Order: sequence, then structure tokens, then C-alpha cells
Amino acid sequence: MAGRVLFAALLLPCVLAASASLPVHLHLKRTVDSGLANVHVSFDKPISFEVTYTYGPCDAQTPGQAHHLVARSKSRDHDRLLWKVPEYAPTGHCLSAWDGQSLVGRSAPVSISASAKTTRRRLKKRQQDFSIAMDNSSGIDAEGPWFDGVALLQNSEISAVNVRVAKSKEVAIVGAGMAGLMTWLALNQSGMTNLSLIEAAQRLGGRVHTAYFGDPSDRQYQEMGPMRFPLSYTSSETNETVQIQDHRIVFQLAAEVNNLNKNNTNFTVDFIKWYQSSPNGLYYVNGARKPNGQVPTLSEVSANASLLGPQDSGPDDPILEEVNTDINAVYNNATFLEQMARNIYRAHKTFLDQGLNGRGGDDFSEFAYVHNVLGYDLKETFVGIGDSGSESFWDNLYESMYFSATDWRTIDGGLTRLPSAFHPLVDGVTHMNRKIQRVQYNETTRRVTLQWKTKPLDRTFQNASYDLAVVTVPMPLVRTWRLPAFSDLLSTAIDSYTYTQVCKVALQFKTRFWEHFENPIYGSCSTTTDIPGIGSICYPSYDINSTGPGVMLASYTSGDDGLRWPSIPEQVHVQYVVDAMAEIHGQVVYDQYTGNYNRRCWLLDQYETISWASPDVGMRKAFIPAFFKTEKGIVMGGEGTSYTSSWIASALESGVRAATQVLLELGLVDEAKAVVEKWMGRWIDV
Repeated sequence: MAGRVLFAALLLPCVLAASASLPVHLHLKRTVDSGLANVHVSFDKPISFEVTYTYGPCDAQTPGQAHHLVARSKSRDHDRLLWKVPEYAPTGHCLSAWDGQSLVGRSAPVSISASAKTTRRRLKKRQQDFSIAMDNSSGIDAEGPWFDGVALLQNSEISAVNVRVAKSKEVAIVGAGMAGLMTWLALNQSGMTNLSLIEAAQRLGGRVHTAYFGDPSDRQYQEMGPMRFPLSYTSSETNETVQIQDHRIVFQLAAEVNNLNKNNTNFTVDFIKWYQSSPNGLYYVNGARKPNGQVPTLSEVSANASLLGPQDSGPDDPILEEVNTDINAVYNNATFLEQMARNIYRAHKTFLDQGLNGRGGDDFSEFAYVHNVLGYDLKETFVGIGDSGSESFWDNLYESMYFSATDWRTIDGGLTRLPSAFHPLVDGVTHMNRKIQRVQYNETTRRVTLQWKTKPLDRTFQNASYDLAVVTVPMPLVRTWRLPAFSDLLSTAIDSYTYTQVCKVALQFKTRFWEHFENPIYGSCSTTTDIPGIGSICYPSYDINSTGPGVMLASYTSGDDGLRWPSIPEQVHVQYVVDAMAEIHGQVVYDQYTGNYNRRCWLLDQYETISWASPDVGMRKAFIPAFFKTEKGIVMGGEGTSYTSSWIASALESGVRAATQVLLELGLVDEAKAVVEKWMGRWIDV
């Protein structure tokens, strides 16, 4: 071994000197640490022959002595090669260019990192011992593991890349919500020059929607879409506080757009504390009241159980307690919850493989697991699990971890400020009021055509063609389009992926009366009630103890309620909520209600129609591979294609993946690696 190392060291100056005089120059700008690499090519003079590129011994005299073929090209109209590095490729050999049997170019010896060959083996070991650290101590390169998944480009015909041409490809991004905006930013910063954002509505942000009562400067608002960001989680087992890693991309994006906008105060995105819980939240269940007629607080109920009022004596079947114990054993695994906080994507893979006592975590719904695996009868199963029978454990697991967060943030002035910060960046490339209805793909030109109507009642369609289109709009909208013939799996995913409905009602009051109770409520969504159709009640976390009006999120319902309440006339629904707030908070509600409200039931929004993805059991495991594969020039994005749903971080991660997928389709491996490295695209390491 020592002799070979010495020989290579002695050979290097000779190789460099000889290659410098050849007309084709080859070099790499990055260490080869994965299954794909870009080889940079330059030419001293025009060529009129087919160039064969190989990898093999640095003293090879003919192409036949090479270890393997890298690419062939009949043109000098390229400046990079896409090198699919075999797992068995030896390190220390050279890349060579050949005109027939004559050598016309040679690189310096290439170092192939051992991590490129051993990543899969080490990942398997780490998954077994639940080690989820995302750093070099675990042998994980933030930009390397993704490129072991070379299946994305198996059908690509690109081997010699003209970077200028690749970066000038026309790419449409359909949907200007957070996933679409993130896709645009990642591609724009990668040097793509022909990007178009296509939005059906007249605003950026999609389901990020802050309702302002008056001018935004009046600071009277509530969130009718996403509201908050979990920051950190404290393990009940180790008492260690760790950052919830996947949500860090939100804070990173805010810092990035602030910098791009040169901290223009009209567009800055600043974070403030979000109060998720309060011991002074009210507890109004089964009509519970104190002797003075007031509704007790959570802390009062905790200290004096008699305030709960009449309670059920307990389940009439003691076996139901066993059902609850068995279900809680899945959800209350402190070790796994901490692993999700550290790396949700690795945890997702672990859960799919062995999350249910060694069984696949997405192979059983709660119903199937309790009834078919644990063996409880139908009555015990239905009563024990309630209305979550068809759900996957995974969604409830990560939601449980997120909502166990000990520290939260929100955006000062409303979450709408985040997409609005993109206006100076994207207004020149954004096409509003362009509601796509048809998508066509030309197999000959390999171009995607999008069709829409300028006015809904027009008889003719407008058209625009692109090399690729990234679709980030919710799949229930996509399934209303006329689409190309996708694979059976992707077609099934689009047709069947399930989503949740939400209905919210915000009410404005003359003062923040809840902050002036004997036990003041500062922010939080802690007030609890069993009044039908109310759900969560959230008080504003901004401008605590300020004077003037205040806006309460008086009703936040989802699921079946999110489907039912949109059918109720708006004024009737709002009055129902006002009456419920008075029943809980007292006469002060009627006295101080200004009559101003905002109701947003997402089912009624023609541009969204849904609230967030909530896939049934098995859907993520079955469909995510389809979302990660480009078909008919279409790349699928949006929060529904991520490993988590219903959070802005999910949408942003899907945008990172979609942008990376586009770059890899074009053979721009260095740019794809840079995107992943910058934006924490840890999904690649799953």
C-alpha cells in the first residue's frame, strides 16, 4: 500500500504537466462524495470529432484500459459532464478524454471519498441504533447522502451539459404559495434565468392568510391559515431541550429575504414569542362553573377537581383502559419524540421500517393495529380510538411532538408578511389571475403546455409552453385539471390523496377584555370547551397588555366540523360563535363586540379548496416515491408531498426538493448540491 501511495505521489506532477498541453481540460470543483458528480470541461480549440470520456488509470494509453465509460459527446457545446460514479469505482484514478484511440485530455488523480461507497451501509446501522445526528461525527455529509439516490436520473439522457443552455431552460412554477416561492428562490439563486411564477389568485402566499381589521399598521389581525412555529422541544426522559430542526428553515428563509430586501422595513420579517398555553385559559366542559357563576381556569380545575362538575364514572368496559395504554405506548415514546425533533426525516424512515413494535409504521391504521394486531374486538376498537380509525400513526406522532414544544414563535405583524416579502423579488416574473385548467406534454419536443382562460366564461384557452413545470398547488385542485397520462402510481396519488378542511372565525372587540380578568389570559390557545363547532379558541400573542381593540380567534374547527360549518349561512355561523364566546366569557362579549369579524372556511376558497394534507394510512409510503419522480415534464411539490403536512416548514422543504429535482433533471449537480447544503434539505438523507 505504501508503495502505491508513493507511486501516485510521484506520478501526479507528470500527469499535471502532460494534461496541461492537451486540448481538452478536465477537473472537478468538489470532492466526489456521492453517486453523482459534475466534471468541468473546457477546450483550447474547436473539435470535429466525437470525444469519449472515461475514468481509469492515470497512465492508460487507450480507452480500453479505462475502468468505466463516463460519457460521449460529438460537440464542444458543453462545459460539464454528469458522471454517475459506480459504487465500485477506485479512488486515485484519472478522468480522460479520447479522440478515437488518441488521448486529448486528462484530469489530475481524483479522490473518491469512502463515504460515497459506505453511506448506505452506515445509514442502515444508524437507523438500527436510532442515531439521528446530522453532522460529520455520524459520517453524514449534508450534501452527500442525497446523491446516492441516483434513481431520479436513471432515465435521463443528459451526459454532457451545456450549463448556459441548462440554466436558460424555461421553468414554470404553478402556485405562488410558500412551496412555490421557495422553489423560485432556490432556482433563482442557482442561476436559472427563465423562471415564471403562475398564480390563480391575486395574492402571494396561498394558505398563509392573515386577516387584517383595517390597515395592517392598525395591528388588528388574526391568522386564518398557519399561525405559529414550534422552536424547541424538551424531552420528558432526559430533560434536554433540543431545537426542532425541520422548522429552522422558516427562520433561515426570513433572514434570507430580509437580506435580499436590504432590511427594507416595508418587507422585513421579524419574529416574536407565541404563547401556546396559559394556566389561566378557561375550562368550560359539561357546563363547569365556579360557585360565583364564572368559568374556572385550567389551573383552578387542576387544583380543585370538584370544579369539573359531574363526571362520568369511567369507561363501562375496563378493557378500554388497556386500549388507551397500548395506543399511548406508541405516542408517548419519549426517545422517539426527541429523535423526531432532531431529524424528522430520519425518524420518518425509522417509523416506516419498524415503528409499530417492529412492524411497518405506515402499514396499519390505528383501527387495523388495535383490532387486527392487538386483537381487541370491534366495540373496544371503535370506542377506544374514537374518530381516528383511518389515520396513520405518523401524522399524530409528529403533531404530538410539535405541540409538545416548550418555545414558540410567530411573525410580528402577521404571517402574511413572509410571502409579501417576496413581492420585490418576484413581481417581475409572476403572472396573477392565471388559473390553470389543462396540462399537455409533447413527447417530441419534450415541452409542457399550460392552458388557462383569461375570463372564466371564455370559450378559448390561452397557452404557454415550458421545458419543465413545478406544480405546488394542492392535489384536490390538480385533479380537476386535464392532465397527461402519468404513471398509475402518480395518477392514483393525485386522485386519492386526502386533505383536511378547516373553518375559522375571528371576532374584534373594543378592548382586550381577556387580559383584564382576575386571572388574565395573555395569548395562548388554552381555553377549552365542548360547545359543538367551536374547537380551539386563541387569543393574540402580539401587543400584550396594549390598549385599544383586540381580535380573538373565537373558533378554529377542522375535520368533519371544517366540512359541516361552511354550509351554514355566514351571519348565522358568526352569531353562533359570538353567543358561545358570551357563554364562556360572560356579558362582556356582547358589550364589547364591534360587529367586525372574519370567517374563512377553506372549502369555499376556489383557489385552495382545502386546508392541509392529511393522508390516510399507507399513502405517504406509497406515494412519496411518485412525487419525487419527474413525469411528463412535471415536478410535484407542495406541503402534501413532504414527510409532514400542515406546516410552513413542510411547504418550504418540498420547495427545496422540487428545486433540487429540477436542477438534477438538467444535470446541474453542483447547483443541486449547493441548494441542499444551503437550505438544510435533510430529507435527502432518509
